[in-house]
Amino acid sequence: MPTQKAYKTGSTAPEPPAPGVVRLISMRFCPFAHRTRLVLAAKGIEYETVNVCTKNKPEWFFSINPLAKVPTLQHDGKVVYESLVCNEYVDRVFPGRKLLPEEPLEKARIGMLQAIWDAKRNGKTPSRPLRNEGLSFLEKDLATGDRPFFGGEQPGLLDYSIWPFFERFETTLHGDLKLPQAEFPKVLGWKAAMFDRPEVKTCGFDTATYTSVAANYDPDFGLAA
Repeated sequence: MPTQKAYKTGSTAPEPPAPGVVRLISMRFCPFAHRTRLVLAAKGIEYETVNVCTKNKPEWFFSINPLAKVPTLQHDGKVVYESLVCNEYVDRVFPGRKLLPEEPLEKARIGMLQAIWDAKRNGKTPSRPLRNEGLSFLEKDLATGDRPFFGGEQPGLLDYSIWPFFERFETTLHGDLKLPQAEFPKVLGWKAAMFDRPEVKTCGFDTATYTSVAANYDPDFGLAA
């Protein structure tokens, strides 16, 4: 788990990563950066972390990523940003278990579910009905495929992409969204299986931490003074 304090506006830029080193520019509690931490952990990739404050962004960050958004990857002089792009890059470039299927229809299924999830999560209607509508698509997919994860017998890119939001669902940040067992048995089974994954345990925080951060934004919450 990253423990480095966040760089803020006015900070001096860190030295570029050494050749061969993967650097993740992150924010400890950002769900989008969380996506890429999960993928790096699932692939067993060693990397270093530079945390930034997303509300008071350091000026040097804009020279690396014009959007100054996390996650951003630096690797052998290359820069990759946007969480889904970062995750596919990591999956394609590095060895280990492939997280995105090669078969075109399966890959399309994952992409379509991702699009549905993002559309429902980002919509303008009240959060609970909206998310329940998106969750219904996920429930149907798991039931139809009779698989523990969207990636099959093990999690794939979609599992890691949507998980950070599920991990936060029971906090005030996401409106205390508790799912009814009768309506979402497959999704709740998936959620329990994800909590058992070592990469999830390595990359996540407990509900109390997310609630505290939601109440009082602090990118260094829980770190020693």
